[in-house]
Amino acid sequence: MSYITPRGLDDLNYFYFYLLNYLQVNRYQVESDHPQIIANSTAALDIFGEARRKGSDVTQAEEEAMSVLFTNIGESEYNIVTEILLENFRDTIDLDCEAAVEYWTPQIMTDIPNLFDGFDRMAIGVDPLDLDTMKNKIVGSIVTYLSDNGLQ
Repeated sequence: MSYITPRGLDDLNYFYFYLLNYLQVNRYQVESDHPQIIANSTAALDIFGEARRKGSDVTQAEEEAMSVLFTNIGESEYNIVTEILLENFRDTIDLDCEAAVEYWTPQIMTDIPNLFDGFDRMAIGVDPLDLDTMKNKIVGSIVTYLSDNGLQ
């Protein structure tokens, strides 16, 4: 039984807004009406309600719901680029402060629009298994970008 009315996700779905907040804070590039967001938040709300009906306290029910809320949500492309920059290019480009990272991450993502080509573009975020196989390609693209711009 779903608690979301045909009007859509509005007003009272805590899990929907929790997931949206997480996605916004971690700079995922996804629309708020993405089917995965709706499906996950609906499932989380249903699980929370079911757990409460079966006698779980609020904390236990919320833990159960949270385990479902992030199903099939991969890693943020923004966070991946930030991590790669900090791991591999800290000495190449000056990344000694948060402002520098905040500058370079979106700059690279804008200037290399095909950085995540080959990944499932219908999914939210990047699947960790896909990232393992494609990480060298991403690093290589960043190296090429930095070299072409006289930064490497």
